[in-house]
Order: sequence, then structure tokens, then C-alpha cells
Amino acid sequence: MSLDNTISTPLFQQLAATLRAAIDAGEYPPGSRLPTENELCERYSVSRVTVRKALDELSQGEFLVRKPGKGTFVAEKKIQRKLDGVLSYTNMCHMMGYQPGAKTIKIALEQPTEEERGQLGLKKDEQTLVVERLRLADGRPMLLETSKFPESFFFLFNADLTNTSLYETIRKETGIVFTRSDKVLEIVFANHQEAKYLGVVKGYPLLSIKSVVHDQSGEHCYLSRQLCIADKFKLMV
Repeated sequence: MSLDNTISTPLFQQLAATLRAAIDAGEYPPGSRLPTENELCERYSVSRVTVRKALDELSQGEFLVRKPGKGTFVAEKKIQRKLDGVLSYTNMCHMMGYQPGAKTIKIALEQPTEEERGQLGLKKDEQTLVVERLRLADGRPMLLETSKFPESFFFLFNADLTNTSLYETIRKETGIVFTRSDKVLEIVFANHQEAKYLGVVKGYPLLSIKSVVHDQSGEHCYLSRQLCIADKFKLMV
């Protein structure tokens, strides 16, 4: 297959566009390795300089990831997340063309800290319902999510939250719609247990998003902490 050297568009840009079209068509799915530079030179009848410039352009555009000693790979699509407002993880995945999933790790009643008691407006003897889940995209781990609710949300204890939207479950049961959240972002590093669930090495950088999430009336709220694999998300402010 040859490119057209009779037109004004540089060969490296033609090659970049050709490879981008092949990626979009699914010929090279996310995570797959591209042919070597020599193979691309032979296939498209161009120099190695042209191939490298094309790969550099696609890497800068976040379509490719170049791994020294291993090759060039198609980048995984990052989940785009807006920091304003409230959007469920399930809807975020659907918007990016991923199949969302969830595995429940724990559902239990626990004693809140004094700070949590104040944030949730709990009575002195009231406990929190803690829901911990591993969130997936196309079957791959993306984040660990811990949510803490007042006891009035105890119906979640018996709910099937596997591969289910927590927001949708709450809406159907109570009519409550969460619309606003106050967030604190921080880079942390995975401990042994977190790394095991997320399929990363201990010490891997994670994006911690702590939220106080409110409903449309301001009457109900819950606490959330998400530990996201940092390089799988793109934050939009």
C-alpha cells in the first residue's frame, strides 16, 4: 500500500491519517500493538523518518502510546469526567462507549467518625451504611468506590448492586435524585489491598475524589470516595 507523494499533504500526515482511520475502524483495537516501524515502512513504501513523525503525531494526540523496547500501542480511551455537577459512573461509561460494570466488595453498617456524623447530619447513635464496590469498564477495573449513607438508605443492604447504577437504584426506590456535590481531589498511592482490586502494583498513583453529594432539595446527602486509576481518566473543569 502506497501513499500519494504527488499532493501537497506531507507523507507523514497522510500516514498518520491512514493509521488513525484504521484505529477508528477497529483494525487496531485499544491496547493492541501496531506493526513495527520496519513493517510500516515496507507496507506504505515510506522512510523510517516518515513513520516516526507519523507515530509522534498520533502519540501527541493521545491515540498511541510508545513503550521503549516493547513497541507502539493503541491508547485506551480515557473516561472523560466533568467535575461540576453529578454524573453517575454508569452514564460516564455509556457516553464513552464502554460497558459499565460493578462488583460489590462490602455492604455493612459501621460507626461513623465525628466528621462524617456532622456531614451527614446523623443522630448520636445512628450508624452509616457503607457500600464498597469495584467499578469496571468493559470488564476492566477502573476505580474503587466507597459510599456512606444514613441508615434511612438501609434498603441498599438487600439490593443487587452488581452491574447496576447506584443512583438509578436509589431513584427507583425513593425518588431521590442527586444533583450537586462538593469535591476534594488528591493524588494518593495504592496500598496492597487497593492494588490487588485494581490490578495495579502497590504504590501506583491513584486519583482520590472525595465528595459530599446532595439531592435536589438539599435534604439528603451521602459521602463518597473514589480511588481512580489516574491514567484511565481525563478530568474536565
